[in-house]
Amino acid sequence: MNEAERILRNLIQIRTDGNQEEQVADYLINLLKKYGIEAKKVEFSSNRAGLIAEIGDRKGPVLGFAGHENTVDLSDPADWTASPLSGEKIGHRIYGRGSTDMKAGLAAGIIAMINLKELQIPLHGTFRIYATVGEESGEVGAQKMVEQGLADDLTALIIGEPSGAPITGLKSFAPRLEKLGIITKSDLKELLQFNQGSEQHFLEIAHKGALSYDVISRGKTAHSSMPELGVNAIDGLLAFIYEQNVYFEELIQKNNRLLGSTTPVLTKISGGEQLNTVPGEAKISVFVRKIPEISNEQIINHLTKLVKQINLKTKADLSLKINFKHQPVVSCVENRLSQLTQAVGEKYLQQKLEFIGVPGGTDAAQFIKKNPQLEVLIFGPGNTTAHQVDEYVDADAFHNFIKIYQDVVAKYLA
Repeated sequence: MNEAERILRNLIQIRTDGNQEEQVADYLINLLKKYGIEAKKVEFSSNRAGLIAEIGDRKGPVLGFAGHENTVDLSDPADWTASPLSGEKIGHRIYGRGSTDMKAGLAAGIIAMINLKELQIPLHGTFRIYATVGEESGEVGAQKMVEQGLADDLTALIIGEPSGAPITGLKSFAPRLEKLGIITKSDLKELLQFNQGSEQHFLEIAHKGALSYDVISRGKTAHSSMPELGVNAIDGLLAFIYEQNVYFEELIQKNNRLLGSTTPVLTKISGGEQLNTVPGEAKISVFVRKIPEISNEQIINHLTKLVKQINLKTKADLSLKINFKHQPVVSCVENRLSQLTQAVGEKYLQQKLEFIGVPGGTDAAQFIKKNPQLEVLIFGPGNTTAHQVDEYVDADAFHNFIKIYQDVVAKYLA
């Protein structure tokens, strides 16, 4: 295991599926300091901190790189081939929770910065790294960084989220892209002809926005033998769900060329106290991944009207609670960052790279708030094993992305 892989292993071994990202920030700050790079810790709350580090002569454009320190839950360690906190390398794979999403991307960005500093590559401008917190849980540290004005001067931004798919699974992944008009069967054939590796990567220039909300129905508890003395909160919620589904059918009719249609999902439902009482409270949680053609405000306004309508029709009292709302991201194929990264990426990965849009969200949704025209690209080591048991990153891809980031930065700030 070489030095780059040891850095990644050290990151994987720091557990960050809860509120303890500060350990990652401290490790990276100390690592950068060894190479003469000062990093500023950005504290959010107890045990939660990110960082900002930069190099360059500050006399030109500002190219940012963002990666989040936290991961999803470990799941049962007994189900894993290697311990989820081991960072163990088996063959050409490095296993562990966060190996692919996205400690490999964050490590690759940091190592690229160190290499540029050590090689004394002249950078006419600024290369800045943001290590953020809370991206996987909706508590977005990037949002607070943006609100503090720490991204106001960005010219372009790379998000190091995983952008790959194993070649063995690409054929099953391709029909969704074909349906969206992003890739055709002939495109797939061409990709497979060019690709001699284990993964196919994509240049992601767009992703859906996200809206998370709860609808709470409050009634009145009563004994099941005398239900007329109570108000059934579930009845009110069921009435809302029916009207919501009618609205969702209308919502999904609009399409975006890169992103397809809006995707609403009822993710959680709860209610009632015990078997023999009329439920006094019930709640649903909904997650909507949305396209640019439909704003968060449009959806929220319609849901608010539905709540008012149901409150007039039933005895239950419904309310709407917005948990968070993130904008969709749509960048441009023709901009400098996109074209440069495509050329550099194809060189090191030795594969043809297509531009696509993806349904999942990233911290890019926060960074574009101050500058909707920001050049953005989501491109990093990692694959579709993110969030799964036996999550891994391909070691060769990890090393190649270090070179890609290093070369892109050097050329962008030449």
